[in-house]
Amino acid sequence: MEYAVAYPEHTEGVILRDTSADSKNFDTLVENAKNQDRVEINWENFHRYWGGTIRDDADLKACWAELIPLYDFEYDPVVAAARVEAGFYRHEAHNWCFIHNSPNYDLKPVLHSIQAPTLVTVGRTDWVTPVSSSQIIADGIPNSRLVIFEKSGHSPQFEEPELFQKTMRDFIADYLPHLLPATTH
Repeated sequence: MEYAVAYPEHTEGVILRDTSADSKNFDTLVENAKNQDRVEINWENFHRYWGGTIRDDADLKACWAELIPLYDFEYDPVVAAARVEAGFYRHEAHNWCFIHNSPNYDLKPVLHSIQAPTLVTVGRTDWVTPVSSSQIIADGIPNSRLVIFEKSGHSPQFEEPELFQKTMRDFIADYLPHLLPATTH
């Protein structure tokens, strides 16, 4: 979204997945974490993760491993463990984001300036950037389409991959057909 605001002349379309226009939903994600029954939350680690006070890369990986069960519609410990192992962990970048970027992040006042066609996607049970966050984006961007994936948490591209790909292809066909290979339209 920030790119589309800063460089509208270079933005033909925008596809967003499970995101937010501001960083104001911390209370919501805390409540969502409290109200879930998948895992026991280590609240000290939780607050260090979201507060940008991770100690090192191993600590970041360990905190992520504690939180990852909350992200999917259906929790599969084998899949979750594989995602943790596949990750790249840079605690300095993580901490910088949550200490410096997050407190100042608020695009709501400029969403209306995004004129490019925009696809806003979100999983129905996303605990960290809930449907309400995507609704704010869709309401603020004039030429937007909101699609809610009913059997997804934070990652519909993994949880409902065929529907997610179809949704993106349909959006591109409707708004940016010149980007499709000649054989698909």
